[in-house]
This record gives sequence, C-alpha cells and structure tokens, in this order.
Amino acid sequence: MSKHFYLRAFLIVALVAGFMPQLFAQTDREVKNKQTDLKTEYNDAQEKNQIIKSAAEDKPRATTGRRRSSATTGYDYTQVKGYQLRQFYERIDKVFTRAADLGMFEEEYHEDGTFPVPGRKGNGSAQMRKVEVYYVEATPNEQELYDIEPYQIIEVYVEKLETLPPEDMGGGQEESGLGIGFGASSSEPIAKGFSLSGSDLLSMLQLVDENLYSDILSKRATSNSIPLPERGDWMPGKVGPFIVMTQRELETTTSRFRDFWNKRDTLASAVIIPQFDAAGPLFSGSVPVFYPEMQKIRIANPDRDRPLKITAVSFVSDNAEQFAVKTKFPKMLDPRGGENDKVYIDFEYLGDSPYEMRGYLLIEAQDANMDQTVEIIANPGMYPADFAIIDASLDRLELRSPSRSGFAPDWKLFYNIGNDEIGLPRWSTGISSLGIGYKNQMSVGVVLPMNMTAQDLPSPLAFDKALLSSAGGYNVAFDFTFGFPFSLGGNLTVVNDFDGQDAYDHLKVINRDFGIDEEDYKNDFFHISTIAQVYYPIMFKDNVNNPNLAFRLNIGGAFMQIKRDHLVVPSDVGTTKLERRFTEEDIGTMITLDKEKDLVDIYVRMSFINLRAKNRYGMGIQYFSGRMMADAFLELTEWLRVEAKYSFLLRDREIWETESNYFLITPRLRLGLPSIFN
Repeated sequence: MSKHFYLRAFLIVALVAGFMPQLFAQTDREVKNKQTDLKTEYNDAQEKNQIIKSAAEDKPRATTGRRRSSATTGYDYTQVKGYQLRQFYERIDKVFTRAADLGMFEEEYHEDGTFPVPGRKGNGSAQMRKVEVYYVEATPNEQELYDIEPYQIIEVYVEKLETLPPEDMGGGQEESGLGIGFGASSSEPIAKGFSLSGSDLLSMLQLVDENLYSDILSKRATSNSIPLPERGDWMPGKVGPFIVMTQRELETTTSRFRDFWNKRDTLASAVIIPQFDAAGPLFSGSVPVFYPEMQKIRIANPDRDRPLKITAVSFVSDNAEQFAVKTKFPKMLDPRGGENDKVYIDFEYLGDSPYEMRGYLLIEAQDANMDQTVEIIANPGMYPADFAIIDASLDRLELRSPSRSGFAPDWKLFYNIGNDEIGLPRWSTGISSLGIGYKNQMSVGVVLPMNMTAQDLPSPLAFDKALLSSAGGYNVAFDFTFGFPFSLGGNLTVVNDFDGQDAYDHLKVINRDFGIDEEDYKNDFFHISTIAQVYYPIMFKDNVNNPNLAFRLNIGGAFMQIKRDHLVVPSDVGTTKLERRFTEEDIGTMITLDKEKDLVDIYVRMSFINLRAKNRYGMGIQYFSGRMMADAFLELTEWLRVEAKYSFLLRDREIWETESNYFLITPRLRLGLPSIFN
C-alpha cells in the first residue's frame, strides 16, 4: 500500500480519537436518565389517553341479552373500532398544535419539523409516527330510534417521534465537521402519545378544520381495522347524542340547576369553553368567541351550487363603538368546495374597560337573504363581572362570590327555610338553617330554633297550618358531579330534641281534630328530627338533536324520622304521657316525648333546563315517601325570575302532617355587584 493511504488512515484515526470525549459527554448517564424519564411520561400519557378495554366490548343488556345501545344512557359505547390514517397527517398536526396552544395536553407538543431546545446545541426535531382513529358504530335500530349517524368518531390518537439535540457541554467545540454527524446520531428518538377525544376533539375540529371530521370518516370504509389498545381506565367524552360532559360543562350546568346563574360567574380563566352546537349557516365555530384568544373568525359559503356575496360585517350592539372590524367587505365567496369559498373576518376590541365586554358581530349576505350574529366576549378572565352576588327569594337568601372574584371565589353564605329535598318547601317543616358552602359541591350549616306557627306571619307569606317548630341542630350537604361514574350526592339534617329548659309560653301549638284519640294528643305537636338522603346524579344533554336542553336525574333513597313533642301546661302536672312524668318546673316548656314514625323510601328527582332560550326556563318533579313535588321557574330578565313549587300527597295524610298540599310562588332576585351599577 502507498504512503498516501497510510497517511489518510492515520488522520481518520486521529480525528475519531479526538472526538471520543465529546461523544461520551453527549451520551452520559444523565442524558440516558432523562430519556428514560421521557419514555415513562410517554407510557403514562398512553395510559391516560386511551379507551378502556371494557368500552370496546359488546355489553349484553340484562333484559334482552342484546348488546347495549350506545344512545340509551350516553355512557356505554355500542362498539368501538379503530383504523390508521396517513392521508391527513399535516391537517391533523395543525389541529393538535392548536390544541397544545390552548393547554389541552400535559406534555409539550411540537409540530412536524425542528424546534429549539433550551440548554441544547442545535434544534430538536419532531415527526409524525402514526395516527389512529377510533369510532363507534350505531345499529340500524339506534339510527332510526334516536336519529343519529351510523358512525361517530370518538378519538384521534397521534404518536410523535421526537429527537433532542446533544446537551451543550460547554467544551467550546464548533458545530462543524465530524462532530455534528456523531452528535445527531447519538440522540435516541423518543415516542410521545397525544389524544383528542369526544367533545374536545369536536371543538378543536370546528375551530381549526371543520371539514376534517367528514374527510377522516370517509376513509373508514377503505381503511383496515386495528386492534383496540388495552392501556388504561379512561373513557373519552362521547360526541353525541348524549354527552359525558367535560368538568367545566358539568360545573356550569350544575350551577344552572342550583342557582340563579349568570354565565360570567363560572368563567374561571381566559380559555375557550367548548361549545357543541353549530353556530349557524355562515360561521360554525365555537360560540361565543373570546377575544384576545381569537382575533378572527372564518365564515364559509354553505351552498354547494351558488356563490355567495358577503355584503357587510359590523358590530351592532349598544357598545359597538368599542369593537372594530378590520377586514374590508363586500366579498364574493365561491360555492362550497371552491378555492375561495371561505373568508376570515379580523376584528379587535378598542375599549379599555377592566370588565368583560360583550359585543355582537352581524354578518350579512343581503342578496341571499341571510344573516348571522356572533357573540364576541372581550377581556375574558381579566376581572370578574361581579365580586359578589345577592340571590334572594321568599325561601332563600344567599350571598355568593363568583369563581373569578378576588374575594373568596366560589364560596357562599346562605339562609334557607324548608326542605325541598323531601318535597316540603318553605314553612312546611319548621326547619331553617344558616350555612356556608363551596360552589354547589358541599355545604355545612346550623339549624336555627323556630317556635312559631304560620298564623304569626302576614299573608301571603304564611300557610294556614304548618309544623313550624324546631330546636337547634346541624346539616351537611354534598353534590359531587364529576362525570360518570364518579358522582354522588346527599344531605343530612339532624335536629335536637326539645330539652324542656327554655320557655316557649308564647308558642301557639296547632290544635286540630286528629280524628283518633284526640285527648292523647292534646297540646302535642311534632318535629322532624332526622333527614338522611343519598342519591346518584346523572346529567346529560342531547347535543345532536337539541343542545339547548340539559337534563338531570337524581335517583337514590332517603330516611326521615318524626318525633312527638308536648307543650306542658298546668293541668299536666303530676300526670304521665308516654312514660314522661310532668312536674311544675316543666310548665310552659316543650318536651320531646318519643319517636312517632320512621320513613324509608326511594328518592327520585327528574328536571331539565333550557340553557339558551331568550327567557330561560326549567321544570322538575320529585318523589319521596308518597309525596310529589313539582317546581318550575321562568327567567324574566338577567336579574329577575319567578319560581313556583307545588307539593301534594299521593296517599292519606299522616297524623303528623298538618296539610296535604303546599303551594309557593316567589320572585327571585339576582343582584350582582358591581355589574348592577354598570
């Protein structure tokens, strides 16, 4: 061999030997540990973001032996299948990138290409590895009965390969020559999994690429099925027809059932709240639109056959001068599917209010006799609309702090009278309480002593007769609606016995003909000593056919104990009643004699509300221990609504029940501070 060959070989060996320290520095134990940690995070992400195995099985229905319908409860899937995609990697990548920008993933998501890595030499790179799509299939009976589509996508799963650059070891080496080649090859690719499912998936597709859903679904029949993963216990929210709600929607809807509620009360931060109903023929993205998170919206021609001229776009609300449209109109749109069938409308908020400002963007296509109004909310999350809310009616007074208030957010102080949970409203039980609560999830309070009859109160506040006698006590209530199957509600009220120590000589005991053994019940009365109730709450909406309505079902059981009491008068001295002997010291006092009756029965309540009606309304009906109660409300304005309750017996009246029927109608005021002054 020639001298030139040996010289070249010597130079190559010397170069490799010179770069060996750098290679070892770039693949040291610390780097390997970090890669191991990333792999662990990836495995955790897979476990959290996959469909549980039981959701993929055909579940037999107990009564018929057939598989369970996907639309009967909203929580069980008929059948889950999956397939892979390659055609739409780029479009799906943009959807997931937007979702990452909105904070929907715990791990950092990178669009395909390179990205900077702090503390590292050079850039990292990301590449789409695979995309898996999971869908449910409805039976023909389900399609006909519930008017639902044959196939619905419930999850899109993306797997990315990320390669990180070498760490900057501070050696002063230039990134050139052989060092770059060895450094790049020493970084091991890391697989990371991301998932969008249910309502989150639908919301993001509407926001970024509204046609992608139908395009992906069209590939279902021509794609090979894939085995379902067995990687966790998480079930994605269902797109429809009945939805397993997100935590935010559950909280919002629960508030609507419980409170005289304003949608601004539960906007906890400047985030886009998922909306599940299409907004209209021109704009079909999320409603409402939040500024500055969104500074433009896209409108499209819904007609496949004819072009559409957008003649004008402007703000039309009372505060229209505080908003501006930056895009010039008119503009002509091609028929749907054409190259120019869409246009973006850029807008901005010009005002400087520290509070939320609500504007209405009117989009007009006069030649087609078409228009649409889009709600724009500016400055969400900067300041609360109210720092306190007074919620008042004839049976409840509440001071509530909204979730975005700077003062005790989500807490409330309340006074209420009556026990709606057992179908006895207002004065019918004699139990009133003062309590403190957090959101609508939990409250604790004290039962206040009461010793009056309804006749003591002016009409129309009073019933003709009621128990209206109660010693002190305590109560607790909880309603945890975290979504199926993690939901449970209940309450407990305990009232002390009358101890005979306090004088109640001004008490007017209800004297009426009991019909049996009247003499034995002379100067007697009754009080509810214990109420214990537990139920399972189910909340759902029909997001396909009628997204305006929300339904709630409470099903469980309850226990109530009634105790017999006596007002001691002079003629009772020296006598005995129910093993209690009266003395002169007892005169003018009230004494609990014994238990009168224990009641145990099922408890069921069904109710619904209209979430988006101009004048919102709701109705409900419940049953416990042979008593029904129906209630309804109608919101007349943002600060006034009317409520009505009617309670009636389905059985004969018990001896402790003074009335068979109770009826209450009351105005309910919602006064927010400081918004009431704006």
